[in-house]
Order: sequence, then structure tokens, then C-alpha cells
Amino acid sequence: MQTIDSFLQGFFEPHRSISRFVLAYSGGMDSSVLLHAMHSLGLPLYAVHVNHHLQPECEQWQKHCHAVCKAYGVAFTAIQAPVEKLPQQSLEESARRTRYGKLFEHVGPRDALVTAHHEDDLAETLLLQLLRGSGPAGLAAMGTERMFEGRRHLRPLLRFTRAQLGEYARNHSLAWIEDPSNESLQFDRNYLRLEVMPRLLQRWPGAVHTFSRAAGLQAEAMQCLQALADLDVEAAATGHAHILEVAALQRLDAVRLKNALRGWIRTNGLQVPGKKMLEHIVEDLVHKEATDTAAMQRWAGGEVRRYRDQLYLLNPRLQHDPSQVLRWRIDRPLVIRSLNRVLHRSDLQHFGVIVPRGVTELTVQFRKGGERLKPAGEKHHRSLKNLFQEGHIPPWERDRIPLLYHEGKLISVLGYWNAAPH
Repeated sequence: MQTIDSFLQGFFEPHRSISRFVLAYSGGMDSSVLLHAMHSLGLPLYAVHVNHHLQPECEQWQKHCHAVCKAYGVAFTAIQAPVEKLPQQSLEESARRTRYGKLFEHVGPRDALVTAHHEDDLAETLLLQLLRGSGPAGLAAMGTERMFEGRRHLRPLLRFTRAQLGEYARNHSLAWIEDPSNESLQFDRNYLRLEVMPRLLQRWPGAVHTFSRAAGLQAEAMQCLQALADLDVEAAATGHAHILEVAALQRLDAVRLKNALRGWIRTNGLQVPGKKMLEHIVEDLVHKEATDTAAMQRWAGGEVRRYRDQLYLLNPRLQHDPSQVLRWRIDRPLVIRSLNRVLHRSDLQHFGVIVPRGVTELTVQFRKGGERLKPAGEKHHRSLKNLFQEGHIPPWERDRIPLLYHEGKLISVLGYWNAAPH
């Protein structure tokens, strides 16, 4: 059996271009093992501890994490993140969503989030998803790599069991914290780990590995479904990842349509809704007659709107500030967090933006009112308000469209109109 150290060395070799590994460091055994192993490999580390203030000992845990990182010489930060429980979500789920939201705030476009999930976690997740009636996406449980809102998330320890991590921790005399809430049977995952898994392992000693294999097979099936969804989404594409043409979706049969919608939502980094909500989106948005009035379906992780002949996907958690002004070095990606969007130099070519020769930097702003543009092919300047109305751009989209400026002059309403060349 390959050791954790040698496996991780090979695992991270293809990821050498990553600028910084942002490690989710709770101070528990699993993340303590990953911190030690990655530090030993000399990887560029930044440890982030999320303090939910759910336990009396949380301040002690934060101090412990800080002390360990200081001893290693690893950059460290602690985030204060009280949990706001959402309707129809358990405390576990609300804490998890809060935690990931905060962690990804510290992950840049060239960084990667790293978490210490192991094979037992994968098995427990598979069982939880079965009990929730999940499809292939849920039963795939978790993979070693995923993209979330344009940022990379790595789980390098998935092939190792909890027992193997414990052996590593003891062999290296690691100190870690024990969260008493991990023993509480009120949480579903704890109940599975403490009550169900031991009984399964008594009868089927290899159950953890078997569950892992089953999750891998579901992940393969999921890849096929996602590939089909990508084809159907491409057929309905508008040039904007969060907008689809309804007519193309209406040509799909019911099963394929739902698969396309799931794939579209997943690709945009949002939580895929459950069966009932997906049916509402199909019946109340896709198959309804077009009107000038926006219709909407919202769930905890996202929102879909129908306006005229197009379907729009929104992230209700994002708070967009249209007054922000961003400087964009066009040889580098520009992350617009409030839109969950990354601008690349290739976008300029894709949307036909003419950038003056030798220009390396543009200014990105958003509509405030009063802007005017002389579109390519037209003789006169026109107000953006008028262009948006004629183009049937929904009101909520208008202050979310990037406006590109060079030396104070508007050169592009990105993806819609470009200024006539001088």
C-alpha cells in the first residue's frame, strides 16, 4: 500500500502551476494530517480556520490552529463565521454551506482549496445521498477534484481511510483537537458513522472500499450524463453561460430536458435543485408561453427566471455592487466575485471587442445611468437605456453587464454591443 507521503507527492505533481494551496484547517485529525504532509512536501500553503462559534471551546481550537501553523511557518488566518440556519436545511448543512462560502472567498483564480476528506467520508456521503433519494450526481459522492464558481477544489486523501490517517498522525506525534459534537447522534452523518457503519463493517468488512467503488462508477455515469447535458446546453446557448434559449429546450424530451437543466445549473457552480423544484422549472418556466413579465422559481441554492424567450440563471447569494470600478490587465483573468464571473482575454475576441493596439489594461464598470455608445454599424450615439429596451434585456440584467472602458471611453457593452472603431 502506497504511503500518504509518496501518494501526495505524485498527486500534487500535475498541480505545480497552482500559486497557493488554501487548506481548510479545522484542527481535527484529518486536516492536521493533511497540513503536516503538505508542509513536509514544501508546497505553498495558506491555512484557513473557520470559526462557527458553535462550541464553548471554539476559541481554544482557533488558538491551537494558529500555534501549529506558526510552528510550521505556514501562513494562517481565522474567519469568524456564525451559522445562519436556512429554512429546510439542517444545522449541519447550513454550517457546511457557510464554511465553503467563506473558504472560497480566500481562493484566487490561480489558487486551489484543499480539504482532508477521506474514504470513510466518501462512504458516509454515499449512504446519506441514498437516503435522500439522490441520483447519479449525489451518489458519485465526491471526487478528488472539482470546480466551484470558477475555482479549484482538491481532495487528495480520498483513497485513504480514517484508520490510515490515524496511523499517520500517531507515527508523526501530531496533536489535534476533538470536537465533542462529532459524538452527537442528532446529526445524520454522526449517526451513520457511529451506529450504522460499525454494524455494516461487522458483516461486510470491505464495505468502505465497496462504497468507494460504487461512488466511482456513479461518477463515470455522471460524466456521460454531463457530456449529454453539455451538448443540449450548447444547442440552446446564447453566448452567455447563464442564459439559454427556451425554444431549443422545448425540443428535448422530458428526461433529457431535466438532465440539461441540471447540467446547466451545475456548470454554473450552483446547487442543483431537487426533483419537485426541477419539475416546477420545467412546467412553469420552460413550457409556459412567453410574456413580457418575468416568471421565477427560486430554491436555497439558486434562481431561474423566464423573460420572453430566454431562461436566466441567477445566484441569489451574490450581492452585486454596480458602483464598483475594476482595473483589468487583459493578459490576466479578472475575477468579478459579485457576478461569479471570470473575464479572460479570449472573451474580447469571442465577443468581437476591438482593443486599440498596444493597450494592456481596460477599466470595467457597470451601468449607473446616462451612458451612451455608438454601436458598430450605426451612425449615431445611443443611450444604453434605449439599447437595452430594444434588445429586450431584462431589467435585473442591465446593471450586471460589464462595460469596458479605455481612457474613459466606452468601447463595449460586453457580449451585446461594441463601439464603432474610430
